[in-house]
Amino acid sequence: MRKLLIAAAIVVVLLVVGDVVAKAYATDQLKSRAQRAVRGATSATASISSFPFTGRLLVAGQVSEVRVGVGPVVAGRLTFASVTVDLHDVHVNRNRLINDRKVQLTGLGSGTVTAELTDVEISRLAGTRVRFSPGHVTVSAAGIEATASVQISDGSMSFAGLHIPLKFKIPRAPLFPCDATSAVVKQGAVDVSCTVHEVPTELVGRALR
Repeated sequence: MRKLLIAAAIVVVLLVVGDVVAKAYATDQLKSRAQRAVRGATSATASISSFPFTGRLLVAGQVSEVRVGVGPVVAGRLTFASVTVDLHDVHVNRNRLINDRKVQLTGLGSGTVTAELTDVEISRLAGTRVRFSPGHVTVSAAGIEATASVQISDGSMSFAGLHIPLKFKIPRAPLFPCDATSAVVKQGAVDVSCTVHEVPTELVGRALR
């Protein structure tokens, strides 16, 4: 009986280790894919939240959550400090993973993409000092400071409550394929985000021909 328990424990350990290794392999592919997709990017991160990773993938063909971040990301005149992609209930091509050891994302339940804009970057674009603090923005011009709120409309960011209007179009970019619909102001930066209904092209993983 004791030998059976030891053998069972060894099998469980091997399964867990194999699951961890498989998830790390898939995660590394997504990380490399994201960094290659963004010219000039100097950093990238990726994580997969799903346990057991292999079992759920083989049975359901999906993982719970995929999170990928990369930065900086240049978009026209503007540079995002980072872009983060959060995908939930992500469908994975099991055949490609098993036969080719390639992670191909084929669909998702829901997803959000968030881009970080620093106050240094916005100050450069505005030609005047802009400072972000939790919940509001402070703009300095001609020795006068004014506090305003940040608004997002039609893919553009503006500061409400200023005598001089400031408005910036938030461009689409690699891994940021949609028009911004919301903003969260934090210390030194603002996070603009949008909802995605498909996996961003840069993360899909092309099928073999």
